[in-house]
Amino acid sequence: MLLLFFFFYCLSSNSFDLQEVLIRFTFDNISTVALVVNLGCLALGLPEVPFAKAFEEATELTLLRFLMPPFVWKPLKFFGLGNERWLKEAIKVVHDFADKKVRDRRKILGNLSSQSDLLSRLIESENKQGQNRPFLGNILRDFCASFILASRDTTSVALAWFFWLIHKNPQVENKSLGEIYEILCHLKCRTHDDHITVFTEEGLKKMVYLQAALSESLRFYPSVPVELKQVLEDDVLPDGTRLKKGAQVFNFLFSMVRMESIWGKDCLEFKPERWIKDGTFVSANQFKYPVFNACPRRCLRKNFSYTQMKMVAISVLLRYSVKGVEGHSVVPKLTTTLYMKNGLMVTVKPRLVNNA
Repeated sequence: MLLLFFFFYCLSSNSFDLQEVLIRFTFDNISTVALVVNLGCLALGLPEVPFAKAFEEATELTLLRFLMPPFVWKPLKFFGLGNERWLKEAIKVVHDFADKKVRDRRKILGNLSSQSDLLSRLIESENKQGQNRPFLGNILRDFCASFILASRDTTSVALAWFFWLIHKNPQVENKSLGEIYEILCHLKCRTHDDHITVFTEEGLKKMVYLQAALSESLRFYPSVPVELKQVLEDDVLPDGTRLKKGAQVFNFLFSMVRMESIWGKDCLEFKPERWIKDGTFVSANQFKYPVFNACPRRCLRKNFSYTQMKMVAISVLLRYSVKGVEGHSVVPKLTTTLYMKNGLMVTVKPRLVNNA
């Protein structure tokens, strides 16, 4: 559907908000993985999808709790007023939808062979454990909702910043394309009709420069720019800073990746080459680059995210030239997820694919 959407706008020559399109695409994609359902968020006309709308509203309204003192939002919750009433209604829509999908999946799973989707695997695990360690109550529903929450915006926002950065740095786009052409040609990853690209794990792993460009994009614009932690017990940091139990600690990743003391004098340069040594991709220390958090709380979806981003980037770059609309202001919106405040207005043109 994503490529079909690009094709439609390529014919019309109209501009569109790439950030919104990518958010809708990843919502469809991750809902298929988690709940075995395509929501149709990316259908032509970009229709309003009740579950997706409720999910977004619940996320935004939850964020408002961080902006209000507890003595304000807790009474609103108790009496069911204002934002708290709307939050409760949005959560009910999300829960009802997810509960129905879980029930439906339980009914049909007994008649199917082993399935590879997340929900089926969780249900199968529950059945194998029997009475020993069953998934109690609403854990299946909540796990799927959490999986969607952790996946939806982070990947889509990362891709939006990636496309904007390579638009501003065309040499990076050209190098990425050169690598893609070379590897796909070498591995013969294209079908006979020359319109469908067949990805292989081997091919994706060989795309070192593309992974470096994606990593550098995430360094510049981490999907989660600020992290909040609460101290469980008194502690002392390596630099001697004392932390008291109950204290809140903010980790500003957006500032951290722009510090010379951590990334060197070229920290403000978009430089994928910093991730490559002797032709091999070299990961940064996870505490220096906590974009996917760090042990023991490292994101379980890291490899999945990179695979998804690579596949989207390759599919689009092979077929279309994506250019930002001149005069459109692209600035970050500092919330729990690093959206572009005004979206990313772009135009797309067909790319002459190099078959050499």
